[in-house]
Amino acid sequence: MLKPGEILLIKLIRDNAGKFNFYTLDRAARRNGWLDPNDGYLLGVFYSLVDRGYVLANKAEGQIEPHYWITDAGARALQEAIERKP
Repeated sequence: MLKPGEILLIKLIRDNAGKFNFYTLDRAARRNGWLDPNDGYLLGVFYSLVDRGYVLANKAEGQIEPHYWITDAGARALQEAIERKP
């Protein structure tokens, strides 16, 4: 089950596929309500999503930082979380 902060990050990455590196993701998350202390630190939550296979980090030639996409597993987890919301 995804927490609200995880849902926010996955949605932001989905809507901006390949455009965000960690710094731009962090700024976008904070602009979009990343305030829940129960979600933990944004960096830890982000790496948890990567470790669970929901987010893919890919560093292309010429890029200093990797950019992010959601995986099929991440899209399914997001869909399930949205459908379960009352």
